[in-house]
Order: sequence, then C-alpha cells, then structure tokens
Amino acid sequence: IEESVNAQLEAEVLTRSSHSLRTSYAVVADLREMELKKILIENMEGNKSIQRFDEQRNLYKALVDAYEMEGNKSIQRFDEQRNLYKALVDAYEVDKTILESYGDTAILKRRRGDDDDQEGPFAGSDRGSKRRREGGEPELASTPLEPATRSASRSTI
Repeated sequence: IEESVNAQLEAEVLTRSSHSLRTSYAVVADLREMELKKILIENMEGNKSIQRFDEQRNLYKALVDAYEMEGNKSIQRFDEQRNLYKALVDAYEVDKTILESYGDTAILKRRRGDDDDQEGPFAGSDRGSKRRREGGEPELASTPLEPATRSASRSTI
C-alpha cells in the first residue's frame, strides 16, 4: 500500500510540477510578448513615423492625381485649339478657292449692292406726287424691288 501511495504521490507531484512549469512558461512568454508590444507602441507614438509616411504618401498621390488631371485638361485644350485652327484653315481654303473661281463676279455683285445701299432716295421729278397725296392714283410700285444684298450674293456663290 505504501508503495502504491508513494507512486500515486509521485505521479501527482510530477503532474503538478509539470503543470506549473507549463504555466510559468506561458506566463513568461505572455510577459515577453507584452513587453515587446509595449516597446513597439512607445516607438510608434514617439516617432509617429508611420503616420507621417502615410500622410506623405497620400499627399503625393493627391499631387500626382491633380497633375495628371491638369495635364489631361491641357491636352484637351490643345486638341480643341488644334481642331478650331484646322476648321479656320479649311474655311480660308474654301473662301480662297471661291474667290479664285468666281472672284470677279462676286466682287462686282458686292460692289453693285454696296453702291445701291449707299445711295439715298431717287431725287427725280416731283410729278404725280400731288395725285398720290390726294389719293387719286394708287401706289402700285411705291417700293422698288430690293437689290441683291451682300448676304444674298454670298449665298448664291
């Protein structure tokens, strides 16, 4: 009986001692991990280098994005200006071709129209104006036919 009790006690002591070893090992490991975390947190708070790095990276990204957008706008403006210039050159070439083909005719028509526009009313005889005032003769052709204006001569070209 004594041997069995001693064996049981030995087993119990070994179990408890191994359990306490495991427990103390776990406690030491937890303490070490906590100390490392504390040191890391102190360093991060002291430097704030990670936060500064993130802020600088975000600012850099924003700057690059703004630069790219401005670059795209200037490219679009350049394209618009180039297209307008091409349209202007095309219109000039068309006008040049028209003037080379019909230049004399177009210029003569414009001059006639300009001369007609600059003259005042016809200062001829005053005959028949009394009858018209009294209502004796109806005004058939009181408005002369409109001469070809500049816009009309341009549209016919």
